Amino acid sequence: MKKSINTENPLLQPPIPPVADPTVIRQGTTRVPLSPKRLILDLRRQQSAAEAVEHLDRDGTAVYGLTKGQFSLVDLIRAILEKTGPASLWISTWTAAGTDVTTMSELLHSGEIVACRWLVDATFVRRCPSLVATIRDRFGRDSMRVTRTHAKFAVLENREWKVALRSSMNLNQNPRLESFEVGHDPALTRFLIDAMLDVWERQPRSLQDATHGEQTEWWKRHG
Repeated sequence: MKKSINTENPLLQPPIPPVADPTVIRQGTTRVPLSPKRLILDLRRQQSAAEAVEHLDRDGTAVYGLTKGQFSLVDLIRAILEKTGPASLWISTWTAAGTDVTTMSELLHSGEIVACRWLVDATFVRRCPSLVATIRDRFGRDSMRVTRTHAKFAVLENREWKVALRSSMNLNQNPRLESFEVGHDPALTRFLIDAMLDVWERQPRSLQDATHGEQTEWWKRHG
């Protein structure tokens, strides 16, 4: 007997509820004017993050690039710090690797990073509990918050620089085609920092120690 084939048009079906409550961030969008100085670079044949950000300046230039994975998000952060000097770092990532967390810790210890906050996905806490413990130990108990996120971005900020780095990369090695956009952009950095502060203000620090089920339940009630 032949199995029946579902011929219902998927476009006519009720929409699937979003995994994350869209109100989790109070302000979900911001308007960022396109820079007339934006550079679009094919960096698949370049070998260093320093080459990727060599045109980064405070003149309104935004740099968009494609890589073949020959450098990582951490490499980009280090290259940006070479230009900005010591800065505070805000980072959102779905996952992270132990070697990259160690590098970030070394940057903190050397003074290149003066403070760091991490916004991570709840599954990262479940998948890598020892690495989560390392982050809290090295960066402080209040340095992390847990959410359902797939957003990858970093903000580097000091008195002179307000750098927004948006990327397809997680905080690990990415041996594949990846994209990034980086620029000195005070308005965008303020937007991203405020979005993270919103989570810090509304979510208790203790949630990072809760079970995955408890984190999900909090999300349903308070997201």
